Amino acid sequence: MKNQEDDSVRRRFLAPAEEAIGAARSGRRCPDVTDREHVVSGILRVLGGEPSGRGWVQHVRMAWDSAITVNLFFKALRSERRLTLVEEVDADVCGQTDRQCARLSLDPLSEHRELDGFAVYASDGHYEEASPHTPAVGGEVQPQGFFYSVNMRTHTISLLDVARPERKKEHDMHALKRLSGKRLRMGCRDGVKVIHVYDPAGIDYLQWHRWKTQGVYFISREKENSAAETVGVREWDRDDPRNEGVEADELVGVSAGVMIRRVTYRDPATGEVFRFITAEMTLPPGLVAFLYKMRWDVEKAFDEKKTKLNVKRAWATTPTARCQQAHFVCLAHNLMLMLEREIASSEGVRDEKTDAKRDARRADLERRIAEAGRKPNTLVTGLSRATQRSLQFIRWLRYCLENRRPWRVEIDSLKPYMRAYIS
Repeated sequence: MKNQEDDSVRRRFLAPAEEAIGAARSGRRCPDVTDREHVVSGILRVLGGEPSGRGWVQHVRMAWDSAITVNLFFKALRSERRLTLVEEVDADVCGQTDRQCARLSLDPLSEHRELDGFAVYASDGHYEEASPHTPAVGGEVQPQGFFYSVNMRTHTISLLDVARPERKKEHDMHALKRLSGKRLRMGCRDGVKVIHVYDPAGIDYLQWHRWKTQGVYFISREKENSAAETVGVREWDRDDPRNEGVEADELVGVSAGVMIRRVTYRDPATGEVFRFITAEMTLPPGLVAFLYKMRWDVEKAFDEKKTKLNVKRAWATTPTARCQQAHFVCLAHNLMLMLEREIASSEGVRDEKTDAKRDARRADLERRIAEAGRKPNTLVTGLSRATQRSLQFIRWLRYCLENRRPWRVEIDSLKPYMRAYIS
C-alpha cells in the first residue's frame, strides 16, 4: 500500500520526473551533484522564481541541507551530458502528459475529423534578458532567444531550440531553417502531418514549400506588404457553422514562385478582417482561422513563465546552459499541468473562479456579436479550457513543495483558493 505519510503534493508532482530520471539512458553516477538533484533543482528553481543563481544555491543549501556550491551548480548547467539527460527527462514527461490528456479525453481538436492524422503546435520565439557576463554580439549584448512549441491538443510545451546569434540578434526564420524537418516534426511518426501555427516572423514561402514535402505545414497571418496575387478561388461549405465569418478561400501566387492558400475571415464580434496563409489545402477555412486564434496558447504559456513564475532572465551564457534552462521551464509547465489535471480528475477540485471569468468573457463575446447583427462562430464560442495556471494555484504549489504535509491536508487547503480570489 502507498505510504499515507509520504503521499504529498511534492511526491505526486515530482513522480513523473522521478520515473523519467530512472529510465534515462544517459544517467550516470555523480557523487557531487546527482542527476536527480540536478533535475529536481532545475525544476524547482523555475517554480521558485529566484532570478539569481547564487540566490538559488543559497536557498537549496538552507532549505534542503544540500552541499551544492555555486561552482557545481553552474558546472552542471554547462555539461553536455547533463543536457542530454535533461532532454531525455523532458521528452519522457511530455509524453506522460500527452498520454494523461488522451486518457482524460481533454483534446479540444478531437471533434474535428479533418484533423485526424495531424499534430498541431503553436510555435514562437521568446526573448529574455541576458544573464550577467553574456558576451556582446554585433557590439551589444543581445536578448537571449528561446523557441518553443505548445501542443494545441494537450497543451504541453516543448523546446525547439535556443537562439544562436552570430553578428546580430537571430531572426525566427533563420533559427527555424537551422532545424531539420525531422526536428520540426516534433518526434511524430511517419504519416502524421505536423502543423506549426506561427506569427508572421515565420513566413518564408519557398521554405514552406520545402517543408511541405516532409509533412510539415505552417499557418500564419499575411503580412501587410504582401504582394500575393489571387490565381484561383476555392469553394467551401457555407452551411458548416465552423466557417461562419469566412469571406474568401483563395489560391495565391507569391514572388518565390510557389502557390499558397489565403483565407479571409471577418471577426463576428469586432468586424475586423484577418487574412491567414498556409500551404495546407484540405482543412475547412474556418478551422484554419480557428487554429490561428488558438495560437494564443503559446502567448499565455510565455505570460505564465514571465509574470507568474518570474523567469525573465537567462541563467547562464552558453547555449548548453540556456537549453537546460528552457527544458526546465518545459518540465515545470508540464508537471503543473499534470498535477492540476490529476487534482481535477481524482479530487473534483477545479479552478472555479477562472472558469467563471471564462464564462463571463464568452457571454460578453456573444452579446457583442448579437449587437453587431452577426452570427457567432461556434468554434470560438464553444472553446473552453484553461491556458495557464492561476497565481493562487502556483503559490499553493510552492508552499506544498517547501512544506511537505499529507496529500489530504494539502488538497483541503487548496479548495478555497480555487473557489474565489483572496479578498
